[in-house]
Amino acid sequence: TFEMEPPAHRMPQVYELMNLCNDMVWTGSFSYWAQQKMMVWRYGLVLTGAQYATPEQVDHLISSAMMACERFYPAFQLTAWGEQSPAEALNVAIAEAYGRA
Repeated sequence: TFEMEPPAHRMPQVYELMNLCNDMVWTGSFSYWAQQKMMVWRYGLVLTGAQYATPEQVDHLISSAMMACERFYPAFQLTAWGEQSPAEALNVAIAEAYGRA
């Protein structure tokens, strides 16, 4: 999570950006909790029966959340307070890297 209290007149743009960001990720999604004034990364790990989360799964869950927040935080800032459109602000989102160098 990260605290975020955008001006009321910018909330439609913040919600539009949130939808654009969610379209770019596979393992979770952003949600805005207005009452708490927090942007939240939601990630689900469904376990059934006698299954339990392994340390590796928990580590991946936390890493995924941190990467998503770090990747899109600047875009949320630019949309909320920089008066940029969601599409313009999304251009600053750090691209997700694949593979190894």
